Amino acid sequence: MLHLRKLLIVFAALVPFGPALAQPAAADPAAARAIRMVVPLPAGGPSDFIARLTAQHLTEALGQPVVVENRPGANGLIAAREVATAGGDGQVLLYAPGSMIAAPLLARDTGFDWVRELAPVGKIGRVPFGLAVHPGVPATSMAELAALARQQPGALNVATSTPSEVMAAAQFMKAAGATLTRVPYKGSQQAMPDLLAGRVQLMFGPLSALQPHAKSGALRLLAVIGAERSAALPEVPTTAEAGFTGVAVPTWQALYVPARVDGARQARLAQAVQAVAARPDVKAELGRRLLAAEAASPQEVAATIRRELADWAVLIDEYRLTAD
Repeated sequence: MLHLRKLLIVFAALVPFGPALAQPAAADPAAARAIRMVVPLPAGGPSDFIARLTAQHLTEALGQPVVVENRPGANGLIAAREVATAGGDGQVLLYAPGSMIAAPLLARDTGFDWVRELAPVGKIGRVPFGLAVHPGVPATSMAELAALARQQPGALNVATSTPSEVMAAAQFMKAAGATLTRVPYKGSQQAMPDLLAGRVQLMFGPLSALQPHAKSGALRLLAVIGAERSAALPEVPTTAEAGFTGVAVPTWQALYVPARVDGARQARLAQAVQAVAARPDVKAELGRRLLAAEAASPQEVAATIRRELADWAVLIDEYRLTAD
């Protein structure tokens, strides 16, 4: 009987600690809810893959489920507006390629201000780009493609699905002194069937989407966009080596929250994003898919945005570029 009384006393002493241990989660109701990561592109592409890999590891880093939602359309403006008008608790994130900062400029008079309405929490990756043509195009180099485009103004169709691809096409036309006809798509996955069939003749797009078809001979890869060759495609020259240094599109990927989210929440998200980008397994997984991890602080991303918006404004005005 004495033994039973001691057990009851011990049990009574422990009971108050049950609710107390649960209090931290209850004290922050947001921590129990899933974070929404809105992606302004269709599922299945390289950017979508980085977003989903990021969501998986952010779930671990933050101790909250992170759920990806695809909201393609309007060059990212549909998704950007949705996130910008979300609550201030930091439960909704925007994942977007760097080129989508130009969407309000391309659409013109949207009333949406990317810098004022969204706050970056960090870069997470990069999608290396290349230039590929259908095998029916009689060009085996960028110089030959440029000569062909000059000889036949507007005869070559170029597939574009993101502002980066629009920018690359404009940069090429400027450098080549030629005219291409732009054909818009929702994503590189949607453009690929027409490129493989020859209904469009070329595309500046993600290497990860182009490389399998180049290996099979279904496409001809003319260049890797940037200053360095791809380790997976060492035989393919860069645009700089081909004499087209002006073809250099931004392909970094970043995460954003509504600008109204408080600084402490932004800082916690930024710390988690940088931790994910630094993981060796994340770097290895992206590398296997011809993608890359790339980290940067919110301040560095904000500086990049200011600089690249100025470049975009010049290009958009010069070529009278508009949203697809």
